[in-house]
Amino acid sequence: INHDDESEFTAQLKPSIGKLGFDVNFYGRGHFPPGAYHSEGHQDGMGLCLYLALMHHLLGPAFTFAVLDDVLMSVDAGHRREVSNLLKSQFPDTQFVFTTHDEIWLRHMKSAGLIKSKGFAHFRTWTVEMGPTEWNDRSVWEEIDGELKKNNVKPAAALLRHFLEHFAAEACDRLRARVEFRGDAQFTLGDLMPNAIAALGDGFKKGKAVANSWNQQPAVQEIADREQQFATARNATNVDQWQINAAIHFNSWENLQRADFQPVVGAFHALADMFMCEACEGMLYISPDRGPKSSLRCDCARVIINLQAKP
Repeated sequence: INHDDESEFTAQLKPSIGKLGFDVNFYGRGHFPPGAYHSEGHQDGMGLCLYLALMHHLLGPAFTFAVLDDVLMSVDAGHRREVSNLLKSQFPDTQFVFTTHDEIWLRHMKSAGLIKSKGFAHFRTWTVEMGPTEWNDRSVWEEIDGELKKNNVKPAAALLRHFLEHFAAEACDRLRARVEFRGDAQFTLGDLMPNAIAALGDGFKKGKAVANSWNQQPAVQEIADREQQFATARNATNVDQWQINAAIHFNSWENLQRADFQPVVGAFHALADMFMCEACEGMLYISPDRGPKSSLRCDCARVIINLQAKP
């Protein structure tokens, strides 16, 4: 999970007086107790991996269920995404139950396809006496629809914008989109979504050209169909999307109703679906994550669009 800067990481378990010593490598400078050099986030990652390795060693195929309670609070966003990929690839037959206060970690698990859109429950408030007083297992789109059914346009718009900002950031990362650098890392929806859309569009365009170069006409047609659906969804979001900001911020003239805002929600829902695989529900991504682009694909390989032209 830290392969980006510690690909040569090693660890040692050594019996000592009254305990089992655990020493880890620190950038080739020797083996030391984790608390000596590594950050809290790295130590949390080590602890989780040590637990998983131990369960795999002791139980083997019988390791089918595990509960992980807020295990990644101090692990940064990039490495949390790698944990999602680790659990999905290395423990496909284990059912994990996660608890977390961090909605970004939840989004990482969803975008990586570790959990499905219906596979989570959101506890909003609770009391000791009554337990959870408001909960749901709905996707963000169902949450928005729930607000619109009550004609609550403002909270629906806020939910939509919050989700789109996260979604666009994930899409830019996974599609290797070009985003203007900001030193404060404060990117707005306008900074991210157009670049995510452009990156996916470029992937379809290049994939179609590559399939043509290999004379793979069925692939050309399949990509062309996706490209057409994507263009339709993209164009639909340009209609009345000003209502997102108008509904969030104070405007003395603003008086939007459900019927006004529902088409905006539907348009962005259709657009977001174009970034996802309909089979595994994971987000499409460019492989590899550095260097020449090889393919636009999903985790289950239902979508694989070759990006390398015929020599």
